[in-house]
Amino acid sequence: MKISSNNKNFAYKISVPQNCSPAFGISFKIPAPITDIFVKRSFSKEKGIDKIKNLHPGKFGTECNHSVPLQNFEEQFGIKELKNLYRKGLSTNTEAWADAFLKSSADKPLSTSSVYDCSVMYVFNKETNTHFLYHSAFQSAKNRFDFLLKTFMPEGFTKAEILPGINKWFKRHKETLPEMLKSLRECSPDAYISVRHYSTKMPEIVGYNGNLYEIPNRRIQMGFYDRGQASFDICDLKAMTLVEEIKKNAQNLKKIPVMRQLYAQNGYDLEILKIINRIIQEQLAKFG
Repeated sequence: MKISSNNKNFAYKISVPQNCSPAFGISFKIPAPITDIFVKRSFSKEKGIDKIKNLHPGKFGTECNHSVPLQNFEEQFGIKELKNLYRKGLSTNTEAWADAFLKSSADKPLSTSSVYDCSVMYVFNKETNTHFLYHSAFQSAKNRFDFLLKTFMPEGFTKAEILPGINKWFKRHKETLPEMLKSLRECSPDAYISVRHYSTKMPEIVGYNGNLYEIPNRRIQMGFYDRGQASFDICDLKAMTLVEEIKKNAQNLKKIPVMRQLYAQNGYDLEILKIINRIIQEQLAKFG
């Protein structure tokens, strides 16, 4: 039910002073006083996006000022390297179930698909070589993003990329994306943050080594009904469900060793296990 595809193929705005024309006929402009200059910056080369502006439907996905089209993941590497990446990468579910997340070392690709009125938040820490991919539901509030970043990326991040879903739902993305950006900017004021948009119809979204890419949806290219795609091994985790499950089951000291063993046997990525064990340890500390 979960795996529907596992194909291994490969401005500044400044007030303008009025012209002054002296009696001798030479026109010149009087520089505006500093107090009259009003600067609105939404993008900088050092930090990227500071504000979401002009969110609108593009050809395939929702776009905004300074958003950049996704590049094709498979066109970035040779066949031998692609085979290796497909072996070690992870995908969320293919059924458009939101609140799905993945975390790993940044050299392992992370992907999600079926991003309709949802959005994707991707963060990367260059120093720790870790990255986190989150498939966010429509109307997720800023406090949720705050919690997720604190819980799943406590090491912080040096770069982030966000992606709204398909063009049909651009009005819904107007509600979610600004909240996501606020959370990211507050969490890491000096990080470089960018916005991406689709280059093809309903692609699979891939985070790898600090960048978001896409893998074209092969079902759509073949003319079939739009469905999700998972090019890597499925690891179907829901962020809030996982946290709530751990907190609920870690109410008994006797259960905690068993919980650790069960999660270890699930074959989760090492970075995911670190998160799970940290949450368990936090619950354990409550017992004194």
